[in-house]
Amino acid sequence: MNPRPYRERVYGPMLAKTLPNVLNRWLAEEFPHLGGPKVRELFVTEVMHLIDAYYVPCQRLKPGQTVWYAVDKTDLPHDGRSMAETRLLPVILTLVAREDIQSLIQGISLPDVRQQVIARLHQEADAQGGTLAETDSSLLVWQSHGRVSDLIRAYEQAHQCVIPRRGTVHDLGRSVSHKPLIAKKAIQEAKQAPDVAWETTHSVPSTERYLVDLMRAYISLKRHGMTAEETAFATGMSVSLVKEYAALIDELDLNDGQLPGIMAELERTAQTRQQGTKHDSASRELAPDPPIPE
Repeated sequence: MNPRPYRERVYGPMLAKTLPNVLNRWLAEEFPHLGGPKVRELFVTEVMHLIDAYYVPCQRLKPGQTVWYAVDKTDLPHDGRSMAETRLLPVILTLVAREDIQSLIQGISLPDVRQQVIARLHQEADAQGGTLAETDSSLLVWQSHGRVSDLIRAYEQAHQCVIPRRGTVHDLGRSVSHKPLIAKKAIQEAKQAPDVAWETTHSVPSTERYLVDLMRAYISLKRHGMTAEETAFATGMSVSLVKEYAALIDELDLNDGQLPGIMAELERTAQTRQQGTKHDSASRELAPDPPIPE
């Protein structure tokens, strides 16, 4: 057996000084029953993939930017599931931008600039596939949760938009207070549900549900003369939610003539989505099976 070349013997061990080998050795020592070398190698490979995905190289960051973990927009919430069990995504957020400084130079007040910053943080996370809660942005700009809520609400009213955040993207909690804007776009501006959903950063199903609940409340309250309590019992909605819809009905001056158009539009949207689902299913059924490896 020929001995290894001198240089390989001297310098070769240096190639083993890697994080994957450190992990492999740690697994072998701390979890000896996990499996053999192939199992450990597979485990280490997956860990390295996670490190590559969740640790953003500093070279990608511009001055004024930071990395933050946002909730994956596609990971819908479930009862009883903690944040530790929720899928996260690293997103790059801009805490300070040139336009912020220029706004201050132009005399725009600090609270107004802070509104812009908070809105940008949520919009940047949304564009990268994640969603921030107001708690996230309150930590990022070092403002109280209540103060951030007030600033977001003021920005939305001033710009007639919805800032994407976990309460709206995942339809969580009582922070979802955009029913008036959704209803106005659908009824007064005669926009279709997908367009309303896109403009208000809501899903189409949640947008449709708001409109359907609005119609259910209207029929119960106006056509049948029910009280808020009776409407809540008949529809399964809470009394407070029924009262919210009742105020919205009065604000929009909703009448019987507007309902058929809304219902017809919702039906068309649902049929289109159903046909698309059937088409996707049929395409998968007709797709040829993948070739069997020889």
